[in-house]
Amino acid sequence: MKRRSIVAIIITLLFAIATNFMVIEAVAQTEVKRIYIQVSQNNAGEIISVKAIGTHANEYDVAYTTDYSEIGEKPALTVTATAKDGYVFYNDFATKSQFSISGGNFLSGYRVNVSSVKVQIEGSKRVRGKLDAPKGLSWEDNYLATWNEVIDADYYVVNINGNNVTIYNNEADLRQFLKENKNNKFRVKACSNNSYSLDSVWSEYSDELYYERDYWDDSYYDDYWYDDGWYDGWYNDNYYQPQYNYNSNNLQNGWSKVGDTWYYYVGGAKVTDAIYNVDGRSYLFDKTGRMLTGWQSYRGSTYYFYPQGNTIVKEGEMARGWALIEGKWYFYDRNTGKEVHDRIVEGYYVGSGGNMVTNQWIGDKYVDESGRILSNCWKLINWRGQTKWFYFESNGDCVKGRISVINGLPYPFDGYGALIYGWFNYNGNSYYVKPDGNIARNENINGYWVDSYGRWKWY
Repeated sequence: MKRRSIVAIIITLLFAIATNFMVIEAVAQTEVKRIYIQVSQNNAGEIISVKAIGTHANEYDVAYTTDYSEIGEKPALTVTATAKDGYVFYNDFATKSQFSISGGNFLSGYRVNVSSVKVQIEGSKRVRGKLDAPKGLSWEDNYLATWNEVIDADYYVVNINGNNVTIYNNEADLRQFLKENKNNKFRVKACSNNSYSLDSVWSEYSDELYYERDYWDDSYYDDYWYDDGWYDGWYNDNYYQPQYNYNSNNLQNGWSKVGDTWYYYVGGAKVTDAIYNVDGRSYLFDKTGRMLTGWQSYRGSTYYFYPQGNTIVKEGEMARGWALIEGKWYFYDRNTGKEVHDRIVEGYYVGSGGNMVTNQWIGDKYVDESGRILSNCWKLINWRGQTKWFYFESNGDCVKGRISVINGLPYPFDGYGALIYGWFNYNGNSYYVKPDGNIARNENINGYWVDSYGRWKWY
């Protein structure tokens, strides 16, 4: 009996060496079974601290990096938990149940190794921001007030001589608000249609401008549209007289189409060089007031405005959310309308061109033919000229460089994430991966019998 046991031990050792596997038993350490994290934000939604909490806070340290933090969105961050001496992470930490997060929402998690776990978290508050006050205020020729553009401003309010005037670009003809034979100055406030962007404070006042009216100057009256058409006044006793006062109810407001081009008027003036909201829909107008369609770049961001209307969208309306354009899916921020690039959106990945990609690796993740990022599933993928099996965990990453238990059975994966075929050892037992990717069970493999659990035992 002893002789047979010795022979069995020798055969087992020789088998392990022949299959080129080595099993290293870890020194017994205390296992961290759950991670407790507290995320703190200030009133503006900015992340101010991330720390381990509770009675288990002495088991690991936490550090974080902010993935993105844009106005109107909940900030996303990646937290790394590092085990302290005497503690290890054995679980895969891929499910929400393995985390307790205060002040934030679990997005995904995974174990890097026995010493480190990463988790992606979304803050509970949306980021709020205040627009910068306009600068560079000056008077140009023909009483044109100008100032520098403010990033993310949708419109401006100009204050002059007790009047507040709404302007949709960074210049305004303020002649009708000037006081004759007096010094005039103005100030400006930047405003946003985004409820999470706070209006700026008032800017400093501009330099003073002395205004003396020139009755021979008719340039001011040439740029307004009335209900009965364009009108530039008439002459009487050698003075230029306007047919209508600027504040008259006859001034044109709303949409006007000239040929194939749409314009929009507010108080008789065209909306120019601005994204402007009409009845809850956003439109873009160029410097001449023309409504633009298609892909457009505005203030450093890309937008899309539908060239044609239908039962859902209007002609010229800004795209928000998913949009099917020329046979490809694109995603535009649901608040700002800005085109999104190089990011996972609602389980899909949009690439550098803004369109959803398919059948492609994204780091350790893979998007299938539908564009969805794979998770909790197997996928047969062509890898370096060969077809290989890969397994993608709940966070979307493929298993790499380790043995992972999937549906109760262990599977070995190489450093690239491809399933390794043939014999391997796990927890003192030997298993065999067949060419079809399945673990051999209840069958003879080259003279070795494996049981219903896939284990080879010497008898």
